[in-house]
Amino acid sequence: MNDYLIHFATYTLAMLGFIVLAVYVYKKTIYTCPKQDNKNFLKVENALRLSASKTIYVLKAGNEKFLIAGDSSNTTMLAKLKEEN
Repeated sequence: MNDYLIHFATYTLAMLGFIVLAVYVYKKTIYTCPKQDNKNFLKVENALRLSASKTIYVLKAGNEKFLIAGDSSNTTMLAKLKEEN
């Protein structure tokens, strides 16, 4: 009976240790903070409201600019803007 309790306690502690290790690894890999360099990667430069639900946006992603139209049901890329725009 003593041998059974020792084995049970050993396996239980081993499994608890494995679960704690798995949760630790999960949190370190999934919940990483984004790099500070990418903090301002996507930025809304300008917005023009056409109606209550329709808006046109000029988005800057890195060194590129895009003209995007959005309403309550969908979002559409209208054009990629050139540097002089």
